[in-house]
Amino acid sequence: MAINTRSSEAEAARRFLEASRNVDQAFRAMRAVHDEADDSDLTLACGEAQSRLDFALDELARAQALFDSVARVQGRRRVRGGMDA
Repeated sequence: MAINTRSSEAEAARRFLEASRNVDQAFRAMRAVHDEADDSDLTLACGEAQSRLDFALDELARAQALFDSVARVQGRRRVRGGMDA
């Protein structure tokens, strides 16, 4: 039986890292569209790449908010734990 040992901090960090990679890939795809597409395909390809980048940036913002929230909660627990000692 597998035991899940991931902490909420580790999971939030993993999501943030994955979202950061997605932004990087979407940005590179956006750049490639401008470098490689001909005029007839540029509008459609640019729209798709822009949509992908927007989605990746939104996911990055959500992942950052989750990470910040988890870090805040863990910080409060550590402070309270220190006061109880």
